[in-house]
Amino acid sequence: MPKPFTTFAVTRFVNRDAVLSRLKDCARRLAEEIPGAEVRLFGSYAVGTPTPKSDADIAVVVPDDCLVPPDRVKDLAETVFLEVPVPVEIFVLTRTALTAGRKTGVSLAGTVARTGISLR
Repeated sequence: MPKPFTTFAVTRFVNRDAVLSRLKDCARRLAEEIPGAEVRLFGSYAVGTPTPKSDADIAVVVPDDCLVPPDRVKDLAETVFLEVPVPVEIFVLTRTALTAGRKTGVSLAGTVARTGISLR
């Protein structure tokens, strides 16, 4: 029996500038929803080495006294970033955790502090 014929397209080019523009638009909208939140991009898109299989790693840094629970922050962020043309992974950190990450340079907070860029 012959194999069925299928076609598919493979992306060979990543338009980083277009992705960053969409990420910034979404970050502005999220910051309106969560007062005091800072949205940071880290990982391959932040350092300029994305591939067609890369996702956008987003850290939402909230004040320690944020009235919005972390699970709700993540849900809001996931909804806002749905329009970005690449997969997005959301992480929620407090300002205290980010500050500790700056000092130690380890853990997720350390990575965000070391390589993250503000999307404002």
